[in-house]
Amino acid sequence: MAARDEVEAALQALFNAYDLDESGELSRDEFVKIEMRLAYETGEVYKADSGAARMTLMDRNLSGTLDYEEFRTRCLTSYTEMGWTRAEIVEVVTKQAKLTLTERAKMGPRYHAGIRQVLRLIFNLFDASGDGNLSPEEWIAAQKAVAMEVSDDLDEGWIDEAAFAAADSNGDGVLDMEEFLEASFSMFEGVKKRTDAILSTLQRIVKVMEAQANGGRKETPPVAIYVQTEAKPEFQPPHSAWQDEGTEDDPDRNMKMWKKIGEVSLPLNLATADDVASLVRLLLKLPADNWVSIFYCGPPREGGPRAVSLLRGERQGEGNTQTMLQYLTKPNADLRLFVKNVRKRPSKLGRQPRAFLEERDALLAKRTGQCWGLDWDTQLVGDGMLLPPRPMIVKTGDAVVVEVPQTDDNGEYRYATSVFMDRTDILSKPVDENIEPKKSKKKKKKAAGEPDPLVQLSFVAQKEGTCVMFVDMAWEDQEERLCATKKLCTPVAENSVARIGPIEVTVEKQTGKAEKGTFVWWNGEKWSNKKGPAKRKKKKR
Repeated sequence: MAARDEVEAALQALFNAYDLDESGELSRDEFVKIEMRLAYETGEVYKADSGAARMTLMDRNLSGTLDYEEFRTRCLTSYTEMGWTRAEIVEVVTKQAKLTLTERAKMGPRYHAGIRQVLRLIFNLFDASGDGNLSPEEWIAAQKAVAMEVSDDLDEGWIDEAAFAAADSNGDGVLDMEEFLEASFSMFEGVKKRTDAILSTLQRIVKVMEAQANGGRKETPPVAIYVQTEAKPEFQPPHSAWQDEGTEDDPDRNMKMWKKIGEVSLPLNLATADDVASLVRLLLKLPADNWVSIFYCGPPREGGPRAVSLLRGERQGEGNTQTMLQYLTKPNADLRLFVKNVRKRPSKLGRQPRAFLEERDALLAKRTGQCWGLDWDTQLVGDGMLLPPRPMIVKTGDAVVVEVPQTDDNGEYRYATSVFMDRTDILSKPVDENIEPKKSKKKKKKAAGEPDPLVQLSFVAQKEGTCVMFVDMAWEDQEERLCATKKLCTPVAENSVARIGPIEVTVEKQTGKAEKGTFVWWNGEKWSNKKGPAKRKKKKR
């Protein structure tokens, strides 16, 4: 996938650095703890009440935690008010992320990002059965395997019989991931070793365990590859996509929507999600320029079915590719991969970041004509509607507007939106404007919660010529949360990535008086003053 915008990448790295427990959300305690240490390092006086108030301001849905979108929005708003350029933001945020990771390392092993990551991998290597828990047998076997590696650097009691009993905080006779992490951190905190020395020792343990676990094995057992049965799978938002899926009570309920295409043994030296995708594309005879989403069903969640996980990681050492491969070698592993969201990778269109700071106001000032709107609900949900005829003719000063959601199900799930274009001199980069949807006056709708906010991406027609563009919107990274919340046994059979476009826009010279701010919407058949699909819904071509 094309490289992410530098500002987005820097902000995501900063958010991850603040996220001490790697939960994907920032608690008030995490936020204040990091802010306090950073203030101390710079010689500033930190006021906890002020820091808590600043987090509350970020927390738009008053959940008591911050997700990435809330963190990003507040940061960008703050930087905009300070008048910083993109280059300045990237420099400052990158520096802040490095300082935060340095402070985490000083806070001890519990907060060290590298130690947490390696401990998770060690847990999965200890878990020979792949059931998501460490049994006494697995614990003792691991103890024998690593005793020689830790004896000079760490207390061998870390993984002895007494340590197992102490770590089993709920007394169920096995250790889950959280119990293992807590026991490890407690032991490390009593060891007078630098965090970098502890990390080095743990990395050696990983090498020993991987060598023993794999033995002569170079690949996983044959893994079944499942694809969606429908030739053109529908797109559905999270709140409706899960309704017909299989749960713990009826795991095979919707398996008719998946079909097995074949089997493949995955080499254990694959390093990234795209390495796995390359093998899958070959098996499915898909062109190399296709993007796919791959899911696997890992060890069971506590009190529920197996955890559905999206395969991720663009670079070696990132993501969960190695974790998945190690899991698939275990006797109780679910040897299935689910492939969905197949779409063409753009070759001539580049991923475009949102117009930012100094560009934004200048571009909005050029929006002097009519707005031509495409809304996601009309274009994508279910069968969707036809796109406008090509080419779409607009005038200089007009704007093509694509309206997409920011979240779903009252903020429970979030969308990621990506824009691809070929000529930003003809149509501008996207300028985003947040739109609060109108609240329904009907009592029934009110009880369901507030409507989710939308964002309108405006592409201002700047000069004569032709531009090709499309907008991808996705919630694929939210499927893990959806499956966990609804106790689903597989990823949903509907697509969780959808594309508005491609559309070809021809810009002509403005003649006569422009109708500034007038909105028309494409309803699948014609342009209309009313947003929404035409009454007679037709199948997509």
